[in-house]
Amino acid sequence: MDIMKMGKNPNYLGSWDLEDAPNKELTLTIQSITEELVIGTEGRKESEAVCRFKEPYKPMILNLTNKKTLIKLYGTSDSAKLVGKRITIITKPVKAFGGVFDALRIKPVVPPVKAAPLEKCEVCGGDISPTKTMSSAQVADYSRAKFGKAMCAKCAKQFAAELAAKNEAEQNAETQTIQEKATNNAVETAPAHQ
Repeated sequence: MDIMKMGKNPNYLGSWDLEDAPNKELTLTIQSITEELVIGTEGRKESEAVCRFKEPYKPMILNLTNKKTLIKLYGTSDSAKLVGKRITIITKPVKAFGGVFDALRIKPVVPPVKAAPLEKCEVCGGDISPTKTMSSAQVADYSRAKFGKAMCAKCAKQFAAELAAKNEAEQNAETQTIQEKATNNAVETAPAHQ
């Protein structure tokens, strides 16, 4: 085992946990921030702010620097308002205890929202693009409710046009049948001329 990792608290996120992460950073979603009694590696108990994540990672103890960064990022110190917010955790070399050590830091930039994957059209197999007011999933749900299938805009437009043409043909056929019956009835009820 790497001696630099010895004596580290295995129950909480540390700089060593980012060694194998892409770009040596993690972007995670806050599930909760609570005050907890933390037992350090020397057995000393301390009350700490602990940030837990929705993703399957160990919780992170928030030091004063990271608390300040979090407040600047989202404009609040209210832990309830921070739930669901995303943060990127990086390591930075800091001077401490007579040396320079890697410390966890919250990157001072709000990470971009992770885009949801696009739904697929059940007709053509292409992506269902979001609109100005609906996500891809909402467009898929709307077309399922209206047409019985998740469809992209192009297929939905074509399906609607075909449906309208079919309805118009049925209506014309029904109108023609009614007119024919009316004509036949008029012929049958007309008095015969002698």
